[in-house]
Amino acid sequence: MFSGKKAALIPIYEKLVEILFALGKDIKVCPGKTIVPIYRKHVMAQIKPSTNTRIDFGLALKGTKFTKRLLDTGGLARKDRITHHVEITLIGHIDDDVRKWLRRAYEMDE
Repeated sequence: MFSGKKAALIPIYEKLVEILFALGKDIKVCPGKTIVPIYRKHVMAQIKPSTNTRIDFGLALKGTKFTKRLLDTGGLARKDRITHHVEITLIGHIDDDVRKWLRRAYEMDE
């Protein structure tokens, strides 16, 4: 998933995983070939290296308003759990807003 030019995204992936595990002991990270779903009881987030320079960090935030940063995945229309995503190209993009949205997704999956 992070081979070739996408290897530059590994530090962003590792930072997201670090933050995820800090949420609680009930987090499960399950890497696949193209995405990394994150579970508590259900899929609450996903990490997807969409391009060589960007990770789309998806979140299950049904009922949360979309913003300029917190974008629509089209998940509501398709009845997917992942309804929102944040485009992350730098570790610095993992800010207080991203942490807040992630905490909300975690709490919504109780």
